[in-house]
Amino acid sequence: MATIMTIGEQRRAGEAARKVGGYSELIRLETERREAKGKGKVVRDAANGRYSFKPSPASPKK
Repeated sequence: MATIMTIGEQRRAGEAARKVGGYSELIRLETERREAKGKGKVVRDAANGRYSFKPSPASPKK
């Protein structure tokens, strides 16, 4: 699927990709975020330096 991005969006995507180790890593993180429905945060594994998306714990249901 192709998307059309503005120059600013391209710059932000490029910066994010450089921070996490490339576009494939950025896509992997986006997939993890979508699976968690956006609830959580990006964390860096101290052992290998790889970023991952850590879902937040489920809130208790009343």
